[in-house]
Amino acid sequence: MKRNNRGFSMVELIIVIAIMAILAAALAPTLIKYVKKARRARDVDTAREISAAYTRGVIEMDQDDNNASNSYGSGMVILRSDMTLHNPPQNLEDYAFAELGGIPVCATDKDYYWKIEYDPQNGKIIKISLTPSSSSSTTYEVYPNGDAFVDYQSK
Repeated sequence: MKRNNRGFSMVELIIVIAIMAILAAALAPTLIKYVKKARRARDVDTAREISAAYTRGVIEMDQDDNNASNSYGSGMVILRSDMTLHNPPQNLEDYAFAELGGIPVCATDKDYYWKIEYDPQNGKIIKISLTPSSSSSTTYEVYPNGDAFVDYQSK
């Protein structure tokens, strides 16, 4: 009698699939944690870019002589990524985000807004936070202490 050894048996295939499923289940939480940490790190980098853009915005505002009173606004602003900027620029936010190509989206959660606190006399950034659209979530500081945000949230 001749035996056909041209493939795998059904039992062998099921065992291989079961082993792959167990490995995937074991690795999934770790991979998800790394993806979340990368998104939070991207938000910290974006906050640093926003801070640098505000510094450049102050310089541009002063050069345009539109700011004779040396006041840069209220000192606090909450920005959503779907907000439109004025062209030509009318305030510090317009100057700052014009070079960034608009207001960036939060990478951690699309429902978070950028809350920027700055000195209204010199435009210097005091703190940048991510504020949720609903009051049920927590506000996270991402600048100047952004590294704590990445480490704290990844635990």
